[in-house]
Amino acid sequence: MIEIDHMDPDSSPGAGVRRVNNLPMYIMGGVLMSFLVIMGLVAADRAAKQNEKEEQHLNNGSTSMFAKEIAGDQTSGLIAPLIPPAEPEPSPILIARPENLDAPPRPPSDPVPHDDEADRIRMAKLQMFQEAVKAKTGVQITAPRSAGSSPSTTAPKNREEMLARLAAARQEIEANRHQDPTASYQARLSQIRYMGLEGGTSADSSAPSLLQPSTADGSGKDYTKFSGGDGDRWKLESKPEAPRTPYELRAGFVVPATLISGINSDLPGQIMAQVAQSVYDTPTGKHLLIPQGSRLVGAYSSDVSYGQARVLVAWQRIVFPDGKAMDIGAMPGADSAGYAGFNDQENHHYVRLFGSALLMSAVTAGAAYSQRQDQTTTLYGAPNANSALSQALGQQLGQVTAQLIAKNLNVAPTLEIRPGYRFNVIVTKDMTFSKPYRSFDY
Repeated sequence: MIEIDHMDPDSSPGAGVRRVNNLPMYIMGGVLMSFLVIMGLVAADRAAKQNEKEEQHLNNGSTSMFAKEIAGDQTSGLIAPLIPPAEPEPSPILIARPENLDAPPRPPSDPVPHDDEADRIRMAKLQMFQEAVKAKTGVQITAPRSAGSSPSTTAPKNREEMLARLAAARQEIEANRHQDPTASYQARLSQIRYMGLEGGTSADSSAPSLLQPSTADGSGKDYTKFSGGDGDRWKLESKPEAPRTPYELRAGFVVPATLISGINSDLPGQIMAQVAQSVYDTPTGKHLLIPQGSRLVGAYSSDVSYGQARVLVAWQRIVFPDGKAMDIGAMPGADSAGYAGFNDQENHHYVRLFGSALLMSAVTAGAAYSQRQDQTTTLYGAPNANSALSQALGQQLGQVTAQLIAKNLNVAPTLEIRPGYRFNVIVTKDMTFSKPYRSFDY
């Protein structure tokens, strides 16, 4: 059997090999060549037209024409300067006639023909204007006067006429006051200022009441209690006062210090401290008042309640390094943040409290456990001596334990402030010195 090789060219199908069609390639090449030929022809045509215009321009021009365009009609070498155009003459300014400045200015002269009718109308208007200026006005002007003034300008002849005129003026003022609310308000305001916010009889009963005066029975609002009776409750009586001396430390300043002796709140006692920084005067800050190293003497309070964590301290005396001393009353001490009192260590006695409770409970349990069950009653059912003794002992121990625990619960915590604690003494009163600090100046 003969094997057929399918990859052999002779064994291909009977359709044969298809050849490439070159006709589209020829068409595209022809179109491209035609486009290039057309572009070349157009460029050649434009170049020919441009060269033709340049040659025509060169042929038409000459040297004489160019010279005439440059020099003009000038034949010589000098060219006359240009003559500027003549400026128009300014028109004359029309002013009023010097013989009559009040009259309007004359109209400008026009080249138009003279009009007699216009001149007649102009003269008639000018005459009417002059007559109006010289005419007297017919408006009556009356001099202003007050409402209470009498129309009669003659002086009163006697006392009775003067009193009658005063009564008439008061009646007229009263009538105007009833009609004018502003006058009523002003009258009431002057009345209140005159009374000084105190109760009294009103001179004008018909005027509206603006403020209720204070009364003795408390029916009205008494504003005088806010201001001391002067009627102005918003006025502050205090005024700024100058320093008594240049060597003064005002209230509100602090004295930095360090604790020397410790504090234990179980018992009250005296404490000592030392000024940590020099303190200068308040007005200028230049004069030394309390030098560094001065000794502070004070006392602390041992009255500490349950839950309290700060000790109250009061400083009473300053001892200067040269031996001078100054009493400062009882100025409080505060920590570095400004909180009153000192806070360092706390002892709540928890070991003592729970230790005593455990000890008492153990004693009670041991006493109850020591009694055997078979010895609690006799043959007849009554408790024996041992049972009665153990019961009594257990009850007593229970009561003692309860009382001891109750007392331990009432024990206040112990607050301890260690030496070296940094604090500030709050100045609560003005400290006035006669002179700045000088050692051994006494």
